[in-house]
Amino acid sequence: MRSRDSIVLLVSLVASSVVQAARTGDEMSGAASRPVALVYRGPAACDGCPEAIAARLQESDHKFRVIYVGPAEKLKITPGALAGAALYVQPGGGQDIPGAAASIGRNSIRAVRHYVSNGGRYLGICMGAYLAGDQGFGLVDGEIDSEVDRPGSTIHGIADTVTPVVWRGKKRWIYFQDGAMLPAAQTGSGGIVLATYPNNDIAAATYRYGKGRVGLVGPHPEADASWYRQYRLTNPDGVLPDMAYDLINATMKP
Repeated sequence: MRSRDSIVLLVSLVASSVVQAARTGDEMSGAASRPVALVYRGPAACDGCPEAIAARLQESDHKFRVIYVGPAEKLKITPGALAGAALYVQPGGGQDIPGAAASIGRNSIRAVRHYVSNGGRYLGICMGAYLAGDQGFGLVDGEIDSEVDRPGSTIHGIADTVTPVVWRGKKRWIYFQDGAMLPAAQTGSGGIVLATYPNNDIAAATYRYGKGRVGLVGPHPEADASWYRQYRLTNPDGVLPDMAYDLINATMKP
């Protein structure tokens, strides 16, 4: 019988080979330099959420090669898979944070935390932002709570809606569904606030964790026109992807 360490090493090598095989396919198509983004797809994500952020990643300045990971995907969340990635993305999901964390699994959570600590990048949107806290990956200190009915909040329900934020000093409108308010970055931690809600709660920010960086957003800057049509919503700015691109770029900074 193989030792436990040997089995772990073998699984990691196989997972790394899957990522390398994806990169080899890219080389054949002339896209060898594209970085890999692992996007979670599974019970902890809502229908369409992984695909929406995947599109923004592919369109962004980084032109990511997206590979889906999760319990039903060919590639699982393991140290070997993460070793071949430039970014790990946890998309939006439901309201059950402990349930979402349980569905991801302790080993996968531990692998992501180790990956970020050693220089990786984590991008969390809505549920992915909640999961960055102590109920999930444990990447960010401080309170992560719903913005709904917060003191001074203009949002008073969990129904899909459009809300104003101040993004990089400019008033913008953004898709929102029970999104998080984020904790302030500790002084000297390298954290950067990208956006605030009208009551000055933090809506989007980046944080340092070990040698890596964590980008979080409570609302949904990745939402495309189909999301607005489904709930008969209108964005006064139009459906623009620039806030999603800004969040991606901020998360990928050294």
